[in-house]
Amino acid sequence: MRIKLVGFLAALATMLAGSTAWAAMQPAPASFTLSASGNVSQGVTVKPVLKKPRTLGLVIFKAPKHTEVGTVVLGAFSGHPLIHWNLKVHGKVLSSGSYVISLRVFAHAKPADIPAPPPRKLTISGHHVRVG
Repeated sequence: MRIKLVGFLAALATMLAGSTAWAAMQPAPASFTLSASGNVSQGVTVKPVLKKPRTLGLVIFKAPKHTEVGTVVLGAFSGHPLIHWNLKVHGKVLSSGSYVISLRVFAHAKPADIPAPPPRKLTISGHHVRVG
């Protein structure tokens, strides 16, 4: 009887640990693309692929030193939305330069600790914006 109880408790502990780890790994966006029409004034379109409804945002880094410029919460989405971003961070349009854009799941207005899809590159030169 004691052996069966120990075996049962071990199996139960394994199941609980496995389900806790699974719950912590909530699905992030499977992937995303950025597209731009060419003018900074028109912004860019973010196209994520989501498996579940999520609150999404962007984390923007200045290249090449990878210093964080800021974050932008885009809102709650599901499926394959087309999201317009006006290239503003903290109320100001990004200046000329190269940037790395990371799409993240946000919780409480901050990026959650969920793995993100690979980031995308964005270059602004004068009034023109280029992705890639």
